[in-house]
Amino acid sequence: MKLLDRLEVGLLTLCGLILGVISVFYLNLLIGSVPAPVTVILAAAGNVVLLKRAAELTASAWRYAPVIAWTLVVLTATLPGVSGNGALIGDWRVLLLLVSGLGACALANSMARLDEL
Repeated sequence: MKLLDRLEVGLLTLCGLILGVISVFYLNLLIGSVPAPVTVILAAAGNVVLLKRAAELTASAWRYAPVIAWTLVVLTATLPGVSGNGALIGDWRVLLLLVSGLGACALANSMARLDEL
């Protein structure tokens, strides 16, 4: 892997961190009194794009670095803080965010591997 490819994978990992922060910040969005977790769709699409771009650059395990960075941000936000509550409340939206963000990547990765056969 060339130096520019390594720098781009690092930039994609930073983008994964930023996507994780945006996903966490806007997960509890309400329209009126109805929860509207639109960041679930953003996280799923963004993680797939980041994974595909990283997979174009490298075939090693570093292709998963942006998705791992996103996952670490989301899981860190679920941990309780000093006052006993975390940034995310443990309800269906957090589970939906994790399942869609990681599930879409797993599906895209398995479909890409099937195309290689």
